[in-house]
Amino acid sequence: MSNLLATLFAVLDCNAWSVSQLTSWTDQLISRLESPKIWLINLSINGSVNGCLEVIFDTMRESNVLLPDDIGDLMAGLILLRFDNGEFSSAEVAKTHLIDVIDAYGTNCVDAEAAGELDLNDAVYNKFREMAKQAMRYLDIEQLLETERPLIEVQ
Repeated sequence: MSNLLATLFAVLDCNAWSVSQLTSWTDQLISRLESPKIWLINLSINGSVNGCLEVIFDTMRESNVLLPDDIGDLMAGLILLRFDNGEFSSAEVAKTHLIDVIDAYGTNCVDAEAAGELDLNDAVYNKFREMAKQAMRYLDIEQLLETERPLIEVQ
C-alpha cells in the first residue's frame, strides 16, 4: 500500500491534483469495486486538502507504512510536470516550488541549495520527471484494478 498512499500524498501535497480531481478519481475507482476499503470512501467524501492528507496519513499509520525515501524525488518530478504543463508563470516560480519540496523532503540527487542553480531541463530533473510520469501511470484505474486490488478492496 505504500506506493499507492505515497503517490496519492505526493499528487495532493504538491498540487498535481486538486481535491476535486482526487475525489473524481476516487469515485471512479470506488464505482468499479464491489467492496472498497473504507479509506477510499473516506478519501472520496473528504472535501479539503488537509482532510484528504489526514485520511492518507491515518491509513499509512494503521498499515505501518512510512513515506518512502524517494518521496522528494517524486514530488520534485510532479512539480516539474506542472511546470512543463504551463502551470507556473516562470521557471523561477517553478524553482521556488522545487526548492520548497527539496528542502522539506530531500532528494537522492540534489540538495535545496543546488536546486536553484540547475537548469529545469537538467538530467537530474529529467530523472525526477520520469519518476513522476511513472507514478501517474500507476494511478491509472485499470492498472490498479489489475495489480493492486488487495490494497483497494476488502477481500
